Amino acid sequence: MQQSLSKTVIITGASKGLGRAMAYKLASLSYNLVLCYLSDDEAATETYARCREIHPQVLLVKADISRKSEVTTLMQESYQVFHSIDVLINNAGLNIDKPLHDITEDDWDRVVGTNLKGTFLCSQIASRYMLQQQQGGSIINIGASTAIRGRKNGANYCSSKAGVLVLTKCLALELAPKVRVNCLIPGFTRTEETEHRFRLDQPENLRSVAGSIPLQRIGEPEDVADVVSFLVSDQARYFTGQKLIVDGGEFMF
Repeated sequence: MQQSLSKTVIITGASKGLGRAMAYKLASLSYNLVLCYLSDDEAATETYARCREIHPQVLLVKADISRKSEVTTLMQESYQVFHSIDVLINNAGLNIDKPLHDITEDDWDRVVGTNLKGTFLCSQIASRYMLQQQQGGSIINIGASTAIRGRKNGANYCSSKAGVLVLTKCLALELAPKVRVNCLIPGFTRTEETEHRFRLDQPENLRSVAGSIPLQRIGEPEDVADVVSFLVSDQARYFTGQKLIVDGGEFMF
């Protein structure tokens, strides 16, 4: 792989859903991409192949972001290949929804380990590289509206995403002025997970969800990816420590 002068973006949870849409969008804008994933080899390979068709500077890395040693290796490999780490998108997420008294210690540890600890570890290690670069860098954390309003049967997930919101502010204060840190909060967005979870293949379910959104439609992954393309660009140079909600007006906080 030849060295490119383009900026380098690391996306966790990049194999499908929002991560895949972000990857396709940023590949179309000629960013160098590092696609990090945990388990779905088939989906990851498909995303990697499609990104390379758009822009050939793509690296695929399998890593568990809840483990510091694997995050360290992810960042080292990214830097060795592309010689910079300009943007980190902490997109990897896990939910294991259960009633409060059914959530096991393992359920808690896995969700918080991925969503909050993983975001912390990736940000901690990637920012070391960013702070040493003349151009600094940018971190985008993918949050959730339920971090603000909560939901039943999601104590582990909502708590982890609430932590991500506050972590965003802490990092923005500590890493300024060289590194910008923001939190992007998607609303109800059509992905493989939401299609299955909310049975959106049934027209009545789709109408019910869309009807609760002022813009009268469910979000598409591309809606989120377009906002990501703004946040990673120089146009967002004066934007840090903020939460940006992309939800068609469903929640107005």
